[in-house]
Amino acid sequence: MGPYQSEIRDSQVRELLQKVKANNYGSYLRRMKLLKVRAFQNENVEFDFPVTALIGTNGGGKSTILGAAAIAHKSIRPALFFPKSFIGDETMSEWGISYDIVQKAKNPTQSVQRSAKFKRSKWVRDDLIERPVLYFGIQRTVPAGERREFKKFATVNYPFSGKPTELIAEVQRQVAKVLGKDVSKFQHAAISESQSFYVGGDGNITYSEFHFGAGESSVIRMVSEIEAAPANALILIEEIENGLHPVAVRRMVEYLMDVAGRKSELAPVVWTAPAGFKWIPAGLC
Repeated sequence: MGPYQSEIRDSQVRELLQKVKANNYGSYLRRMKLLKVRAFQNENVEFDFPVTALIGTNGGGKSTILGAAAIAHKSIRPALFFPKSFIGDETMSEWGISYDIVQKAKNPTQSVQRSAKFKRSKWVRDDLIERPVLYFGIQRTVPAGERREFKKFATVNYPFSGKPTELIAEVQRQVAKVLGKDVSKFQHAAISESQSFYVGGDGNITYSEFHFGAGESSVIRMVSEIEAAPANALILIEEIENGLHPVAVRRMVEYLMDVAGRKSELAPVVWTAPAGFKWIPAGLC
């Protein structure tokens, strides 16, 4: 196998950089300041590129930055990222974050300022931003056979009355590119509005998501949700490399850069990776 060749052109990178510089997004988290959150104090974080990698060692603060970005938005409960224990979390009362956000619906010419502070054992957030947030946490990488919500599918009496359907064409194309395999015969079973289960196959045999390879269902789920995401969505991914071959990780990052340009209102995309991970140029915090 020859050296890895990126499909992202320098011109694409320049176009995305210029779009941020010109504030040419309907909604965009431009920067934030961690006044005090966990180990951070008066720390500025800039999002100068629509796809940002947070790279560092364990305990280095990657998830803290991811969570701080998330809770600027109304759809995210702060406790998802910053739960308070009454054993050992006494100093949370001093925590605070300030935000500089492009929100054209509120102010078409200037960014708006927002804040989040932890007071009296709860988060107080002013005039929250209405924006869809897609958060892909570590749970997505747990094998289907170990996920409690899927246990019911392993019984012969599960009453599924629907019919699995093919993945949409763009999802097929993008997943095939990331995984390096044909997924044109894969199917999606809609269990409810919020729950899906997948079926694999090659035209001759079929198999459930219980028998997918490591990272396979994670990529399918992420790409499916990202392709269906509404305008102005913020995408947050924890430990993007979990369960994926290094080449698949790079292809996934390239997919995120491609979708940031192709679905131009999706920005920023923020993801975490371990120390030492190297990839194509982007905003690096």
